[in-house]
Amino acid sequence: MVLVLVFLALMLSFYSVSQRQIAALLRTETVRTLQKERDEGCIQALGRGLDLLETGFPPTSPYVCGVTIETGAGPRSFTVTFGKEGTDAEGKPKWSVRAVPTGPLESPQPMPARFVP
Repeated sequence: MVLVLVFLALMLSFYSVSQRQIAALLRTETVRTLQKERDEGCIQALGRGLDLLETGFPPTSPYVCGVTIETGAGPRSFTVTFGKEGTDAEGKPKWSVRAVPTGPLESPQPMPARFVP
């Protein structure tokens, strides 16, 4: 009888340790999946903004435009904002680019194919 109680205590302790590790693994994977879904379209919109910045400089600072990206959850709209951050040591302008999901009441102008120098 004592042997059965010791065996049960040992098995329950092993179960408790494995349950804790499985729960931690599930939490980690859930966070990684949510981060991937959150960043999926923003990174692509940011990339398009950087590609556009290679064609020239925006006409104003800040310059706001919108782009629609096809994501795993369907098409999503993003607002891309270009802002001038000053100049570098060579006198060339430095720009910041920021991409965020477009809000329900926002309707920015579409992103142009290129900036006219």
